[in-house]
Amino acid sequence: MNSRNDFTSPGEREYPVEDKDLSEEQNEHLTRSLRAVRSNPATPPALQDLARKVLGGRLEVKDVLDDPSGYRALTDGIAGLREGWRAMSPQDRQAVRATVEENADEAEAGGGPAGGRMR
Repeated sequence: MNSRNDFTSPGEREYPVEDKDLSEEQNEHLTRSLRAVRSNPATPPALQDLARKVLGGRLEVKDVLDDPSGYRALTDGIAGLREGWRAMSPQDRQAVRATVEENADEAEAGGGPAGGRMR
């Protein structure tokens, strides 16, 4: 039993993402993001389960869309984002765009949340 995470079965073990097509920094960022999705009570259960599968080594990132439950979780999530975007006022949309542009500029300069350029 892993006392830090209290996982009791091998399928629930947690592994860092190690996608060979991503840099070490990108893998670390993806691992942190998946942990946040998995642990956030506001995240839909299907997305939490998808994060658990990837972190547990049962599903590779490149295969997420080929997995029926992964495909459903992501497309349902995107549909929710689209509805939320459409419901926003033009001013709120512009504020989101400005924030995204600022974060992208910071990341490109090497000081943003991504810690560098993510390509």
